[in-house]
Amino acid sequence: MENKTKDSKKDIKSIFNIYTNLGEITHLQPRLVALLACGENLMPASWHMPTSKSPFRYAVAVREENYTHTLLEKNGSFTLNFLPFNYYEIVDKLGRIHGDKEDKLTLSGLEVEEKDTHNNVLLSASDFIYACEVCDRYKNGDHTIFIADVVKIYVNETQSNQPMLFSGRGRYMTISKVLRAPKPQ
Repeated sequence: MENKTKDSKKDIKSIFNIYTNLGEITHLQPRLVALLACGENLMPASWHMPTSKSPFRYAVAVREENYTHTLLEKNGSFTLNFLPFNYYEIVDKLGRIHGDKEDKLTLSGLEVEEKDTHNNVLLSASDFIYACEVCDRYKNGDHTIFIADVVKIYVNETQSNQPMLFSGRGRYMTISKVLRAPKPQ
């Protein structure tokens, strides 16, 4: 029995490649994508998450060398525009352009529905949008985590049900099936 366990451990180790950072990894790591708008500047963001339900708070991680980081520090607010999957080519293109050098909003061709009270764009194509005010921040590794109060949630009455997921290295996907787990009796 002991010998069999030893062989099993050997087999498991042999099927995995081991890494110490994300630089070379190509595994699927699907994350919901949003276009972070600070003013009229757009930045694709997939490193984000809710942090509190009451009050509703949301965190985004932004690299210090990004133009968006400078704008967030200055403005203290942003919107997260969650676009459906069919906009993945535009989102990918925007991730390769520097906002301090080019007008990403104009290049995107996306229509602005309106602006929030801080002058951040609300994109018409969005399934839903979070309007956020930064309440805390801290540097962690090569990113700053901006934690924000979500002050308004805009929900498109005709949501696509095709969320855009980013899976690293220019790969995008969406869900093909939605299942609801039964509630316990």
